[in-house]
Amino acid sequence: MRLRTLLAVAALVLGACAHDEPFQPQDTTTDRPFAPGTPTRLTFNPGADLHPAWLPDGSALIYAWQQLDQPDRDRCLGIMAATGGTRTRTICNPDAAALDSADLFDSPSPSDDGQLVYLRASGLPGAKVPAHPGVFLGPLADPLAATELFTLPHPLASGLIIGGISTARWIDSDHFLFVGQSTNYAQQDLHCPLDTLVTGLAIVEMRLAGAGMSADIVPSTDGASSAALTAGRDTLYYTLNGDSRVYRLALATGVVSVAHDFGALGVARDVTVLGARLVAVVGGELEYVPAGPLGPLQVDGGGTLVSVDLSSGEEAPLPVSQPVLFHHPEFAPGVAPVRLVAEAVPVDTTTSICTWHHLASKVGDLYLYESP
Repeated sequence: MRLRTLLAVAALVLGACAHDEPFQPQDTTTDRPFAPGTPTRLTFNPGADLHPAWLPDGSALIYAWQQLDQPDRDRCLGIMAATGGTRTRTICNPDAAALDSADLFDSPSPSDDGQLVYLRASGLPGAKVPAHPGVFLGPLADPLAATELFTLPHPLASGLIIGGISTARWIDSDHFLFVGQSTNYAQQDLHCPLDTLVTGLAIVEMRLAGAGMSADIVPSTDGASSAALTAGRDTLYYTLNGDSRVYRLALATGVVSVAHDFGALGVARDVTVLGARLVAVVGGELEYVPAGPLGPLQVDGGGTLVSVDLSSGEEAPLPVSQPVLFHHPEFAPGVAPVRLVAEAVPVDTTTSICTWHHLASKVGDLYLYESP
């Protein structure tokens, strides 16, 4: 079609609308996923989408996402409906003075009474190590009004020094647990860029009230890689680096037992529990070094999602329609239907001396199972 014809058609369309209601842009928001599948892919961000956590009522999830199309490549928080679709809210640093810095918001965990604990850091774009990292607590309605609980790295009363936190689990409004982590920056080769290597050290109990804020290790959890609480907040499930077992700790008595052993399937991590259902990441692309110049190190490229019926011990890998490796599955709170969200990274057969795990891409998306 010639340009003259196109202009004529446009003029006819505009003329037909001249005396009608003003033009309104089409509503492109949705609370449905853009591409169904097994599991359903929820995000299509060019950057990484990480560390999903559910709001307490199960109506939506909050997660970290990277603005890869922006010069500073900020990592922000986003909120999305439980069924997927358009991100309904974005939480970033709005300060114009921060446009020349890279801001990081990560590992969000909302509480029942509307609080949010999360990681926050900033630094120059392209910096090898983030500057001013800390753990912040504030209202979910306005996370930017948060106050810093402590800076990172942070020494505990036991002498353990943590460089990061993961999977914070609220017991009540003044009390939560999290996995304290080591954070190392290392190269595979002198010609490679620095890579961030995160390994769980222990589960830490954080109290915000009483005689003052305190944090220290939960007994029997040295080397913990993940943590999950039951709905009654009285039982802790956790995994240990290099271990195929999932452990159960009764918080009232301190009694520890083995909830399940995946045995030959491989190392278990990233546990989540709903009633008598347990799901964990098992096997896959993982390397565990119990001792070395960087200390204990578990480099995790992701694995298979395996569901366990705790009443019978029966295992069942969750189905996938494409080759992916999973991280950080999270059951939604006890609402119907049962929902499970997880990070997934595509399997990448292109090997490189500059990657610590060779089969997994570093840019993942969020995926949803309904009634898994």
